[in-house]
Amino acid sequence: MGLIINNSIPKLKKGYPTVSDKYNVTGGILTGDYAGVFGQTVKLESSGYYSAISSNNTITYSTDVKGIILATNVKLADWDGTVSVKPGEAFNLFINGFIAVELDAGATVANVVANAPVYVTANGTFTEAADASKLANALPNTVYTGVVEQVGSTYYAEIYVK
Repeated sequence: MGLIINNSIPKLKKGYPTVSDKYNVTGGILTGDYAGVFGQTVKLESSGYYSAISSNNTITYSTDVKGIILATNVKLADWDGTVSVKPGEAFNLFINGFIAVELDAGATVANVVANAPVYVTANGTFTEAADASKLANALPNTVYTGVVEQVGSTYYAEIYVK
């Protein structure tokens, strides 16, 4: 019992569902030149496969986001210790439900409240409001639940995709 201390175990993990039986997934195959990590947004390519949205593969509209890479309980780590989905690999595509996401470094955490709309940047990172550096439209049918956690210098939030 001495190992369980107030804030030592994170409550939110990026890319993992937060309500165990309240989410839907489908299969997807990652394409492109870049690997994706759990909790990363993806867009649909003309081939029918998905590519990870990042600073190397940006989007223009929030509607370009077609899902999130859902974390799996078992996935071997790369040699450098990171866990990623490589191009050509299958992954679980989060469709709707509750999931933990990492907030963009520029997000104002005080604005991440229940039922606030969820915005993304052109790099596919999650934020709380639109401004000149972010996409103008909120993600459709997606809101914050108000649950936020800080782990080190990174903030995680729970979102609900309806």
